[in-house]
Amino acid sequence: MTRPGKRPAAPDFVRRDFTAEAPDLVWCEDMTQIGTGEGKLYLATVIDLFSRRLLGYAMGARHDAELVVTAMHMAAATRGGDVRGVIFHTDPVSEYGSRRFRRACRRLGVFQSMGRVG
Repeated sequence: MTRPGKRPAAPDFVRRDFTAEAPDLVWCEDMTQIGTGEGKLYLATVIDLFSRRLLGYAMGARHDAELVVTAMHMAAATRGGDVRGVIFHTDPVSEYGSRRFRRACRRLGVFQSMGRVG
C-alpha cells in the first residue's frame, strides 16, 4: 500500500515501546486499506498510546498527505487544540515524510517520531 519515503526519517522516540505513562504524551497514527464493493478506501487513525482512545481519523479514496494531516487535525481538535509537546509517532512512509505533514507537525508543536514499517 505505502512505501518508505525518500526524505530522511524523523528520530524514533518510541523505539517500539507503544505505551505511555499519561495521556497526550505519545500519539500514534497509522493507515489501513479497506476493500469495498466500489473500490479501495484508506483510513488514517490517530490514537493516544496511554488510553488507546481514538482521537482522530480520516477516510478517503487516496492515501496521501491530506488524509494523514486531516486525521492529525481532528485529533488535535479532540484534545482542545493545544497539543504542543506530544510525540507523534508514525511509520516511515511517504505521507508522513511529506512537506505538508512535517509542516502540520511544526504548526501544532508536536514532535515527529518515525519507527520502522510494520
